[in-house]
Amino acid sequence: MNKVKLGNLCKICSSKRIHEADYVSSGIPFVRGLEITNGDLLKPNVDYNCYITRDLYSQIKNKYGVPKKGDILITAVGTVGNVCYIDVDKEFYFKDGNIIWFKDFDKKINAKYLYYYMQSPYFKKQLDCALIGAVQKALTMVMLSEINVPIPDYDIQCYIASTLEKIDDKIKNNNSIISELESMAKTLYDYWFLQFEFPNEEGKPYKSSGGKMVWNEELKRDIPEGWSYETLYGKYSIERGISYSSKDIENNTGMAMINLACIDINRNYRTGELKYFDGVVKEKNILNHNDLLVACTDLTRNADIVGCPILTPDDGVSYTYSMDIAKIIPNEKWFNKYFLYMTLRTDFYHNYIKKWASGTNVLHLNLKGIDWYKTWIPPKELQNKFATIVKDVHSKKSSIIKENQQLTSLRDFLLPMLMNGQVTFKKEGESIA
Repeated sequence: MNKVKLGNLCKICSSKRIHEADYVSSGIPFVRGLEITNGDLLKPNVDYNCYITRDLYSQIKNKYGVPKKGDILITAVGTVGNVCYIDVDKEFYFKDGNIIWFKDFDKKINAKYLYYYMQSPYFKKQLDCALIGAVQKALTMVMLSEINVPIPDYDIQCYIASTLEKIDDKIKNNNSIISELESMAKTLYDYWFLQFEFPNEEGKPYKSSGGKMVWNEELKRDIPEGWSYETLYGKYSIERGISYSSKDIENNTGMAMINLACIDINRNYRTGELKYFDGVVKEKNILNHNDLLVACTDLTRNADIVGCPILTPDDGVSYTYSMDIAKIIPNEKWFNKYFLYMTLRTDFYHNYIKKWASGTNVLHLNLKGIDWYKTWIPPKELQNKFATIVKDVHSKKSSIIKENQQLTSLRDFLLPMLMNGQVTFKKEGESIA
């Protein structure tokens, strides 16, 4: 199999410099690597941290060009080497130095094959060698242009890309189902506990069917009879996760450890980002399925996920959790866990709790902020009724997460075997000797 330097297979380039003064609060997304690392770049309806105006974007597009469908991007600083294949038409631009752009591919290379090769251990090893000795770990266009890429026959490249793409497509479809389930649970919570249209004794919407409402002086509004409005203080307990060093996770073995990277920018649990802790895990640090966790830090300095709740997947895997995560244990006198989970997922709570995070490079949450969050508290019977639905939704999500983990393992197992020729394809009409 021939090997060709990456610089001879495509154009490797960066973006035109955009100054901080050009940032605006809405417009064309301007990405800096985090969205690629999180896998959020191409998702619809994602809130980005930064934007540029359409006029500026149009000027750049007309004069220099912008990334388009079929191009490849790679993170060059921070978490180095995360790759994104642009498979949809999406308007965005990116920060120079943070991301490197591959375009204008030679006719002998299938861009999707190259994308998968760039996720293989062979490519990663060459990246590691290129970065050895660097004071600041960062990729350069010169480094990347010298990396060798094995080039099988073009039809074989297409077979490899197609095989792996089928697995990725299934994972994407599963993620869409998870998003729909999450949206369904949120809609139901809003209907029951924000609009007060939970089912009454006859199964009809409470408020619109004449359910008794009482005036709450503090809220300056009516709430259903039997509800209270109180802080969370004294109504839960909290436990922090385990501290660890890089040597505790370098072997990628041991107990699965939920960490900050397991929460995406939309405040949802994300597969594929687990660490594996090789040390001794105390009994109190072993999670049960469906435990309620919140993020205690935020690396983006925008408080996108700080205080965000997730539930441990109910997928048969034993998990622990890192110091960046805290476990919330509701007092059963006050809260059903699933109701509290959905309460902590509201925009009201998120806008409140992010004000309790501070720090220069990394935001750290003052957990006392959770104590002083005030919310209305419905009767436990109603919470429990709602919880049966949310628990079922979470169970379905967990099954899909487990399938995604299996698909990811299959893809990662096949990837190096396909790249080095251990797995071959039979062309149509051929017989296998």
